[in-house]
Amino acid sequence: MRRGIVLFITLGILMLLASIIFLFLQQSGTLKKSVRKNVAVIQTNLILSDLSGFLKSQNFSQDDLFYGSGIPVSLDLGPISSFLTIDSAQRKINLNAILASVQKDQIAFDTFLDWMERHNVKNPRLMLALLLDTYDTDVYERERGSEIRLNQPWFQNGAIANAKALETILETYRILGNEENLSLRLWKDVFGFEGSTFDLNYATSDQLQLLYPDYPQTTLSKLSAHTERYEKPDDIPIDDEYKMTILQPRFGITPVLSTQTIAISVDFNTTQECSGSMGFWMGMKKKKITHLTLSPILCP
Repeated sequence: MRRGIVLFITLGILMLLASIIFLFLQQSGTLKKSVRKNVAVIQTNLILSDLSGFLKSQNFSQDDLFYGSGIPVSLDLGPISSFLTIDSAQRKINLNAILASVQKDQIAFDTFLDWMERHNVKNPRLMLALLLDTYDTDVYERERGSEIRLNQPWFQNGAIANAKALETILETYRILGNEENLSLRLWKDVFGFEGSTFDLNYATSDQLQLLYPDYPQTTLSKLSAHTERYEKPDDIPIDDEYKMTILQPRFGITPVLSTQTIAISVDFNTTQECSGSMGFWMGMKKKKITHLTLSPILCP
């Protein structure tokens, strides 16, 4: 009997010790992961500080951006390896500006529907209704899909905030419109969410068709060829009648032939086996950084 009690107590002590060891190991793993993540955050702040200081000291020309934009450059920063991309922040059409025009301009309304039909959106009126349900600030629900009914955080009236918001709207359309083959990439390539200017030197054929429905296709094809950078309308190989109107505001967007704000994106990996990305806009003249965004830092 006594031997049984001793064995029982010994077994209990061993189980207690095993629990303590297991708890310690679990806490130790969590602590190590927390340390790795904190170090990664510090390294991220350092790369942002160093990189912003470097960019502010550069004098980028329009040619630098036009002929070198979209090309990622590998950077070896000691404890961090990363890819840096510098591009024009004015190469996308502000979707919010377009929707503002759609609400009050019949030509903008018809043009937007035509653009969607050309890209095989089966129910363009439903798609537009969902966009306007999110963009406007009234309580009128055009279709099942506004933030009033769905109560999703990305359906915030007054603006389509960013690419995540647009993705949510498109996903809602897929469900309500019973359409699976909707190209998210097309929408992200054409539309942005801020600013009122658009640099025609980077315009795609899709963007031009949306902004210039009254121009012949041959003219738009010449403009989207981008064989060289245009500094003024006379440089563009199109008829004079179109040169006179090409920089006039359209649907809330002002076409320009120069970029004043550049977009920088950085994807990085740290020695702590963590990865992440950041992005920001920077004014070319004032070298002021705005619109800073950081993705969650991922550690194994």
